[in-house]
Amino acid sequence: MGRNSETSTISFIILTVIGVIRASDPDTLQDFCVADLAAGVAVNGYPCKDPQMVTAEDFLFSGLAVAANLTGNPVDAAPTFGFVKDWPALNALGLSLVRLDLNPGGVIMPHTHNLATEILFVLEGEIYTGFVANSDNPEHPNKLFAKVVKKGEAFIFPRGLLHFQLNNGTVPAASINVLNGQNPGIQLMSISLFGTGIDSKVLEKSFFLPPDSVANISAVLSQFVDIFH
Repeated sequence: MGRNSETSTISFIILTVIGVIRASDPDTLQDFCVADLAAGVAVNGYPCKDPQMVTAEDFLFSGLAVAANLTGNPVDAAPTFGFVKDWPALNALGLSLVRLDLNPGGVIMPHTHNLATEILFVLEGEIYTGFVANSDNPEHPNKLFAKVVKKGEAFIFPRGLLHFQLNNGTVPAASINVLNGQNPGIQLMSISLFGTGIDSKVLEKSFFLPPDSVANISAVLSQFVDIFH
């Protein structure tokens, strides 16, 4: 009986470790796998471009060199993505980049990345940013960790946790963010809730809002479903 219990425990530990290992981006079986975006179906990554056709240009990306154009932007802020679709050399390397540009008062809406941890490094200005974590205290189940991050400083957002950015300063701010996944996933909370057609009764009860308010908010946010794409 004791031996069976010990065997079951060891089996459980092994399966748990295997599950954790498989939860991260897999290691490559070659030096690189520049994505062939024209190849069609992508399953857990893109097919590799013929290595004989790969050049140094494939590994260079200049898409983050210029600030985003925020003219007419309703939130006065925008990301510029360096994901695998923008930079095919990232394929199978478990990395992606984002540049954030925020005018004074600009905000990157609260959002999550369900598939990646993120590090923010401030290039210019300062950014008020933070994340909300779970807590073991049942009276206060969520806890905010937030700071004003200044030029040359960095801040980390653990995987899957709700986070945000706000330029509370008087000059434009910018950051370069690194994520440990080639497809980190993005879910903007306000748009996901109010801009995707969820039954209004769910939102009315959840946020203690009258029907007219839910309708107005939904009408506004539904226009911006692709604001960060």
